[in-house]
Amino acid sequence: MTDLNSNEPSAQPEVVPTPYAAAVLDFLTEEGFRPHLDEDSDVFFKYEGMTYMVLTASNEPTVLTLVLPYFWPLEDAAERTRALEAAMFAHRHVRIGRVTVLEGNVSASVNAYLPDEDSFRAVLLSSLDGLKYLFLKFREHMHAQLEN
Repeated sequence: MTDLNSNEPSAQPEVVPTPYAAAVLDFLTEEGFRPHLDEDSDVFFKYEGMTYMVLTASNEPTVLTLVLPYFWPLEDAAERTRALEAAMFAHRHVRIGRVTVLEGNVSASVNAYLPDEDSFRAVLLSSLDGLKYLFLKFREHMHAQLEN
């Protein structure tokens, strides 16, 4: 039982990375990124000013899920409609990933099924570039709609 009257700060339990998370952390560090693990054991890292996430908590190394979470906040229903149109535009021009328009924001992701647990190394960086391109196409169309 913990002592509620103790003056010592409560220690947060250390997050132990899954083997997949550890491999992704090592790979991204080797590639020059500064990744970190969140409390759910997923890997986060920055790339060209945006924060990306690799879902590793499930410890399924033959499934790569790379996410650009919540990159475009939505203020109202009209902007959500424009975001849905921009998502369709991005999907027509980029053959990798998907844009997900939620109630209050937009995310994008790339999913890949891999033949073995080390294959993520061969596709993670190209998936990152594809996801960035998907985001850029989405953003391009959102800005074009505002100009018209």
